Amino acid sequence: MLDDQRTSLDLHEQPGHLTRRLQQAHKLLWAELVADDLTSPQFAVLNLLEQHPNIDQRRLSELVGMDRSTTAEIVQRLLARRLLTRVKDVRDGRRNVLRLDPRGAQLLRRTLPAAAEVSRELVASLSDRDRREFLRILNLLVEAHSERLSDISVS
Repeated sequence: MLDDQRTSLDLHEQPGHLTRRLQQAHKLLWAELVADDLTSPQFAVLNLLEQHPNIDQRRLSELVGMDRSTTAEIVQRLLARRLLTRVKDVRDGRRNVLRLDPRGAQLLRRTLPAAAEVSRELVASLSDRDRREFLRILNLLVEAHSERLSDISVS
């Protein structure tokens, strides 16, 4: 509850502000540790298609947690670089599915160690127990807002 006398908030107690700052740290670590030729969202798309080959772009958008237009833009860029392929679904010829191109799979394999290092560095100041608890809480918060977040992937 906000005190009527208060004219500002302590930003160190504001989850949105802290989340944004942590995202900034992630972006800087990614730029420092990962090759320039793959952004974090592009990596997420490649990684998900390795785990879930032959899914359509709508499902990819849901799994990666990005809106459809952002997902479409990333897919177009990866298709242009021949890191993905789009093919007709063998079960439904009206539907296209996506899969990693061998070049995309190779880039993913090459990028995995650096991407894992970004995650390690981001939480390096935490003990193993605190790191597990932090991830548990982050997952709880994402799940608590899953309905709102699902609106993102359908926009």
